[in-house]
Amino acid sequence: MNESGLEQKIRDTVLARIESGKAHMHPRAYFAARIVLTGAVVILALALSAFVLSFAVFSIHESGEQFLLGFGTKGIVTFLQLFPWLSLVADVALLFLLEWLLQSFKFGYRVSLLSIFIAMFLTSTVLALLINLTPAHMLLLDRADRGQLPVIGELYEGVRDSHQDQGVFRGTVVSSAGPTSTIMHNDGDHDTDDGIHEVITASSTDVDAPIKPGDRIYIFGTESGSEIHAEGIRHLSDDQ
Repeated sequence: MNESGLEQKIRDTVLARIESGKAHMHPRAYFAARIVLTGAVVILALALSAFVLSFAVFSIHESGEQFLLGFGTKGIVTFLQLFPWLSLVADVALLFLLEWLLQSFKFGYRVSLLSIFIAMFLTSTVLALLINLTPAHMLLLDRADRGQLPVIGELYEGVRDSHQDQGVFRGTVVSSAGPTSTIMHNDGDHDTDDGIHEVITASSTDVDAPIKPGDRIYIFGTESGSEIHAEGIRHLSDDQ
């Protein structure tokens, strides 16, 4: 069947469905409104997807959790435990929503689902990287620390928490003498990770640089009372 014959068959089929009441005709304004609404939802979902993905990257860097990857198998397992899986799952869900929305457009039926998903993932990733080049997350974190960020404030407040149950600690060095250093941690939320701890290092402790008062450090180890027996220590940067 040639192309004109196929078009005629489709036209006849559509008209037959309309006459039987199985299909309804809509004005052009209906389709225009549908396209505008779908486009707006796609843009919103894509922006939200990029923001969620950028937050996941930001939280890993800001918390110092990337250091765990250098602390052997135990550190990698702890990294996987602390990884922001909820953010990743939310981002994937948003990408599937985008894929489903785009299928409502005519071109969606001519492009494979995998191609649409990959295109949306790449777009979301590029946007996320662009967001992380801005101070957006740092500004939101600062507002959260001051208790001025509703709804998502708790999410940001947890970025700089210690995770004592997983053997992760952070704090500012108050004093350091030989294998023992005293650190103080206070992130302003008055929870159990605030306070003063003694950090014990051994010859086997993986330390990236000498420890001195005023340093802000990230510690991976085991807690015994007020003492932390460090397996690995990394210095935090000024923006962490």
